[in-house]
Amino acid sequence: MTDKEMNKLADLIVDKLLTTYIREQSDWYSTNTFSNVSDLFNKNKKKKAKKPDTEDELLGELAKLLTQIEYHKQEENYEKCAKLQEKVDKINKKLDEL
Repeated sequence: MTDKEMNKLADLIVDKLLTTYIREQSDWYSTNTFSNVSDLFNKNKKKKAKKPDTEDELLGELAKLLTQIEYHKQEENYEKCAKLQEKVDKINKKLDEL
């Protein structure tokens, strides 16, 4: 096999790999939503999760919750916003106690 033929074969292989990768990524993005992905991570975290104790941990949790609230406001999922707001209130109370 000549170098020219090997390069042509390599180009074909890379083209097929990239085409498949792009198609799979496109399918994944079109079928998964933010809440689906976050649910997957939250299920794993629930098993390992510990209560945040330090001010930095509480502030990190607060930032995460506020981001989720903004997302759900845009999606007009106000029930989820209310549940998240309850968690925000609890964290704010813990921060006040520190």
